[in-house]
Amino acid sequence: MNETQLMEALATEQPVEQLRAVIHSWLDQGLHRDTILNYLEQFRTTLQANDRDDDEDIILEVMDFLVGWCSPQAKL
Repeated sequence: MNETQLMEALATEQPVEQLRAVIHSWLDQGLHRDTILNYLEQFRTTLQANDRDDDEDIILEVMDFLVGWCSPQAKL
């Protein structure tokens, strides 16, 4: 996991889809969901501290996909 991957995904035209792909790759590498969630929470806090509210909202949306607070087909 690294912050660069997340920042690059957020800079694309379709950040949600790109972040989903990043998280899929992390899961495929064997990273545990809780580990990813903790990392995303830390990253979200960084975004919040830098007044990047729109990006923070995107991270929160992707976190919902990871924990299953979404439609079944959107779950990661």
